Amino acid sequence: MKKLQILIIIFVTLTLAVLATGCVCKYFTDNSNPDNSDIYDTGDVTATSGHNNDTGDSQEGTNSSIEDTGDENDNNSSDANYGSNQNTDDSQNNDTGIGTADSGEYSDSGSGNDKIPQRYAIVVSGASYNTQHYTWFLNSTGMAHNLLKNNGYLEKNIYYLFESPGEPDVDYEATIKNFKKVIEELQGKTSIRDTIILFLIGHGTYNGTNSYYSLNDYNISDTEMAGMFKNIKRDKLIFIFSPCNSGGFVDDLSGKNTVVITSTQKNETNRAAFIEPILTSFDGTGDMNSDGKVSFAEAFNYASNNVSDQYINNNWGTITEHAQLDDNGDAISHEAPVPGGGDGYLAESIFLK
Repeated sequence: MKKLQILIIIFVTLTLAVLATGCVCKYFTDNSNPDNSDIYDTGDVTATSGHNNDTGDSQEGTNSSIEDTGDENDNNSSDANYGSNQNTDDSQNNDTGIGTADSGEYSDSGSGNDKIPQRYAIVVSGASYNTQHYTWFLNSTGMAHNLLKNNGYLEKNIYYLFESPGEPDVDYEATIKNFKKVIEELQGKTSIRDTIILFLIGHGTYNGTNSYYSLNDYNISDTEMAGMFKNIKRDKLIFIFSPCNSGGFVDDLSGKNTVVITSTQKNETNRAAFIEPILTSFDGTGDMNSDGKVSFAEAFNYASNNVSDQYINNNWGTITEHAQLDDNGDAISHEAPVPGGGDGYLAESIFLK
């Protein structure tokens, strides 16, 4: 009996020691298919008020509950990785990235040349796993939604997915089926002159050769994400990832007229806030060249500097997270400052409005 008690004490002690090091990402069953096979669907589409032409099988007023597991540290919104510290070079994917309007992959039936360019956005955050992260993610997604509206994005062109569909302005619960539904709707309405931006906020992980983004019921792999956007007609496509281990999305999403921004390298977890400085930079604080507007390159540089300041101001020691940007299609990302190393020139020419 004493041996059993000793083993229990040791287990509890080790668990607390792990939790004390930072926010530990809550892993659920990996339902993703890194081989680019069909995405596994779960559940029916749920929504609060519907979006655009959404009729059909939506369920209004659905509320998902918040799971407070108690096994995440509330000092920051970082996640833990799978313990994989390898930093393999995936730059061989140079020619397998996401296609663009003038790559020859798309036909627009003549409608793209005379259509007024539109701007579309997806704001999403999935499972938070505790109340503190729920609050953080709700605040960040709300900031992103308001930023887009304040910069002229039409409400009908903003898709807001969140853990609980009952929150203000949220269109859909953040499930894989709803995420796919949004992508499919964009496929039917965008043209080769349009811009699409994604704010992917929340938790992420890395395992083996893939990074994953966490929805409520599903982990989307980097290869799946690339497949989802491969056939969407558009001009510019911008991904901004806030989760841990998000750097692994760079090699698969890299492509022509595509900007990929991640808060970390693929084998890093995050401790500092990254998405909030990105968002606040667009109020003018990120205007580094004083031209009266903020480019995505400037926003990236501003947020990267802000992360460094957070480490200094909080006495966190050596910086262990390094934001990445790729926008030249070579699947090799760079840290701030950009432009540099071939990256950042496209992002320097793109503005929120």
